Amino acid sequence: MSNHPNRSKTPSEARNPTPKEVRQAREEVQARLELGITEAQELCAKQVHTTCRTWQQWETDADIPVSHRRMHPAFWELFNIKKDKVKK
Repeated sequence: MSNHPNRSKTPSEARNPTPKEVRQAREEVQARLELGITEAQELCAKQVHTTCRTWQQWETDADIPVSHRRMHPAFWELFNIKKDKVKK
């Protein structure tokens, strides 16, 4: 595969989070607000203006390609900015 000019050899802060990181972030909100999984996923999705199903796909491991979707770094950054202010 040829190298693409936009592919960096050095890691960047702007990267796609892993499904594990997305789950952990949701679990923090879930525990703090004492919510069920789906309710927490809906609330987290609302923070980044997307659907619960999309959030669930971000949480799904990459070895399940039918259900997995990578979260864009901008959504990840926005969620991390807003997650401590999330309320029911």
